Amino acid sequence: MRTTLDIRDDVLEKVNEYAAARSISKGAAVSDVLERGFNAEVPTKWENGILIFSPGPESEMITLERALALKDAMESELP
Repeated sequence: MRTTLDIRDDVLEKVNEYAAARSISKGAAVSDVLERGFNAEVPTKWENGILIFSPGPESEMITLERALALKDAMESELP
């Protein structure tokens, strides 16, 4: 099916890289990534009638210090 989408330049660059690395079309790349995202299992559980995100005990604890370190690392990668 053909359609027209407005895609941000930074996202389109990633689509182009993904497609080139796999020798597939941009449309196939977008379809592949979207399908994988839609089919990804998100760890959730129902608690008191509310669906909540629940990564489980084996996940790394997110602390303020860890969040700030991740923020700094991401900012250092920006041009």
